[in-house]
Amino acid sequence: MVRTRFTASVRLFEMGYFIKPIIKAKTACEASENSISDHFADVGKMVSIGSGTQREIQDIMLTRYACYLIAQNGDTRKESISFA
Repeated sequence: MVRTRFTASVRLFEMGYFIKPIIKAKTACEASENSISDHFADVGKMVSIGSGTQREIQDIMLTRYACYLIAQNGDTRKESISFA
């Protein structure tokens, strides 16, 4: 699986922006007879918080194909998405 920093390329840093396009991309992935689990891996990631402790956050590792599907299903009014 190729680890891709899709968030950096479209300059959106909150997972909330991606929920709708990710759901659409997973549907498109399944419709193209590809396995969703081969392209979208739900993982937990430990991050440091202000008190010096760590907590787990939800994250998704994507293949290049998954990034392509998300770009195809994203908000085309955003310049970085329409460029992709």
